[in-house]
Amino acid sequence: MQIQGQAQTLCANRYLSELGGYARMLTIYLAKVASSYSNLWMEQIESPSGQNPTTHPSNPRRPRLHLTIGVTGHRSARLGDADRAELAAGLENLLAQLGSATLAVQHANAAVFSTETPCLRLVSALAEGADSLAAQAALAAGWRLDACLPFAPDIYRSDFAEAPARATYDSLLAQATAVFALPGSRDNTEAAYEAAGRVMLEQSDIVFALWDGEAARGRGGTAQIVEEAVARHVPVVHLDTRNSAPPLVLWSGLSNVDAETPTLDSVPRAAAADVLGAVAGALTIPPDNDVDRRMLTRFFDERRRKGTPALPYPLLLMMAGIKRLRVADFRPLRSEICADRLRRCLQANPGTGLYGVALQQRLIPQFGVADAVASYYAQVFRSGFVANFGLAGLAVLLASLGLLLPTIKLPLIAAELLLIFSILTNTRAGRRAGWHERWMDDRHLAEQLRASAVVSMLGDLDLRSGESRDAAVIPGWVRWLSRATTREMGLPSAVVDNTYLEQVRTAATTLIADQIGYHRTNAAHIRLLDHRLHHVGDYLFGGTVVACLAWIAMRLLGVLEVIGQRFDVTSFVTVITAVLPAMGASLYGTRMQGDFAGVADRASVMVKRLERLQRAIESDPLDFLRLTSRLRRLSDIMLTDVSNWRTTYQARPLTLPG
Repeated sequence: MQIQGQAQTLCANRYLSELGGYARMLTIYLAKVASSYSNLWMEQIESPSGQNPTTHPSNPRRPRLHLTIGVTGHRSARLGDADRAELAAGLENLLAQLGSATLAVQHANAAVFSTETPCLRLVSALAEGADSLAAQAALAAGWRLDACLPFAPDIYRSDFAEAPARATYDSLLAQATAVFALPGSRDNTEAAYEAAGRVMLEQSDIVFALWDGEAARGRGGTAQIVEEAVARHVPVVHLDTRNSAPPLVLWSGLSNVDAETPTLDSVPRAAAADVLGAVAGALTIPPDNDVDRRMLTRFFDERRRKGTPALPYPLLLMMAGIKRLRVADFRPLRSEICADRLRRCLQANPGTGLYGVALQQRLIPQFGVADAVASYYAQVFRSGFVANFGLAGLAVLLASLGLLLPTIKLPLIAAELLLIFSILTNTRAGRRAGWHERWMDDRHLAEQLRASAVVSMLGDLDLRSGESRDAAVIPGWVRWLSRATTREMGLPSAVVDNTYLEQVRTAATTLIADQIGYHRTNAAHIRLLDHRLHHVGDYLFGGTVVACLAWIAMRLLGVLEVIGQRFDVTSFVTVITAVLPAMGASLYGTRMQGDFAGVADRASVMVKRLERLQRAIESDPLDFLRLTSRLRRLSDIMLTDVSNWRTTYQARPLTLPG
């Protein structure tokens, strides 16, 4: 007996020694995993020139500071006796004030902006009067001029009856960096001017209004554009053409009280000399809270990894018969691949001028990084909670096996402790590295940029998205970076004729088809995964019932005592009835954490919405206003989906299973 006890002690010591070695190896591995999760890639993502993107001014992740001013105002006839020189001087003073403010913003936020000189841009219809006055002042101040015309340039030229006015128009048109000519009709000139005014609003951070303060005298007039700007939360700088009163800023942001739809009567006012610099800063400065700043820094510092240890989720899909393991499961998507996918969707509308350059070199690469990061952390986060629930179930199994294998009870307990330690380490690593937050935020950023890439083709920069409904959903840094990136787009240089509209429609329907394919496949896979996990869970609980009934039957029939002489049936059934429910609960926890049923349902609804929109776009006649409305609807569908998805997952961070 003494020899047998010594042998058992030696055996136990050997098990403990080996287990200790395994524990040390696993601890080192988990520490490396936790460290590697904190940085997405091992190598810096390089720009095409090979420069380090975190310092190179062309790094697409650090936007160039842009500020765009739109102008609306009266034509020469209604300006009447207004002092043109005084108006010009007022414009020059306002432009200089904004120029100084943007430089101050860049210097104070050098960590988030490119080192390039801020781009200051004015959007004007170049109409005789206020539009041309502002355009001349902007060019004199060194600003970039973008022209948004209600008609094709040659047709619009007939608006300028006098030779000096035509000469001024021709000169300004030649100096414009971008000319976006809408397909207005002379049969409905008011609608054409209104369309040009609304495109100007969609492009502008601030609107200069050279306005006499009187009510609108027709569709598309200055008063209407000012009213719409105020209602859309666009700051308006009012230069009164009736007198020499100091310019006033009209903006809902001047008050701490939120107004859903401010009006001219209710909007707060302040002297431009006192607040204009602060207004420009409020529109361009990134969020100053610690969370948004940290997430923004993380995005700029994302690194490339050649591989990933986040395999539990792909393994779950494989074991459920959904997908085979692929190389992509071991190697995170590269940002270039994600960018190229969007680029192929939009290739029917390549874009020209600086708009095309910004689309190809700024927005699409920015989207690629956000999409790749989101895809990576989606796999990491899902693998994290799959591993937690799986290891928790395995820990119950090890604890229960002690009843059947008492001779190795100590190693089993040590192994169970090791699994618990692994769960704790995995959860801590996920929280420290922010898997959950980085997945959600970068996915939101990617979808914001994808939507902007579509609507910007018709001059809509979507700068006011999320002002009300989504303001509490979209993270501040995501909203700021998507707007800062989109501001760089500006206006396309294009004559919006049927050829251009057909290109835009083809690009939009191609992107819609790509999204339909993605959501349909995702819905099918996730629904099948949820269905199979649900059934396996049912079988596990059913097996527990069978085991309990079998034990009761054997006990009542007297079979238990006979079999029990050779095999401990009671202990075996105890293990079965403990382990099977634990495994079932583990699968249920995985399903609930992943919200697989909800994901599948939302993806199916998304497919139906996109299919309806695709049919509408394809059947519509080629019309600028109709297509603009359809693209805005596409943007709303995409962003509403990601907002709903985010609301669902916001309350599902990585936690300990329990």
